[in-house]
Amino acid sequence: MKKFISLFTLGLTALVLTACGGQGATKPEDVVSEFLTAIKAGDFEKAGTYVHSENVSDEFDFNSIYEEESDETVKALLKGISNKYDFKSPEENMIDDNKAEVNVEITSIDFAAAMGTAMEEIFNAAFELAMNEGSEEEYNKQMEAKSVEILSNTLTAEDVETVTREVKLNVEKDKEGNFKILSDANLM
Repeated sequence: MKKFISLFTLGLTALVLTACGGQGATKPEDVVSEFLTAIKAGDFEKAGTYVHSENVSDEFDFNSIYEEESDETVKALLKGISNKYDFKSPEENMIDDNKAEVNVEITSIDFAAAMGTAMEEIFNAAFELAMNEGSEEEYNKQMEAKSVEILSNTLTAEDVETVTREVKLNVEKDKEGNFKILSDANLM
């Protein structure tokens, strides 16, 4: 369960955003727009190319989500992130030639509400599975599979609640002179 909560936190963090240059995005607002378009499409690998890899804060490292990409819980979270995801055109505020802040309105699933629903179902499943005879190892295996199934179904449901937030992303040029989104608390 501790791993599940850690992975949920990682997934939730990833939900919010990221960016980098190299695909034709030369202005900060273009970088953010390309990043968000990749998130919306569920292409987190491409989204990671818009994130600054040199200035990663201790608070959040967007690209670290790929360390556990084979984990079923992470896959479910990443799939849920792009469900119902949308954004309005980003607006940039240049600070100087190398830095900018980009404001954007993002609509995504309400992870707090979705996780509340999923946790209720997971607890019910835990009690149901506990009544079955079998070893602790079998129980844990069944519980993990059921938890991933419930989480995936909850995050991708048609009627999942959404929330809209104003987000301010910090964008900065990398060594090659390309604007990239900083992987910081604002991105988280």
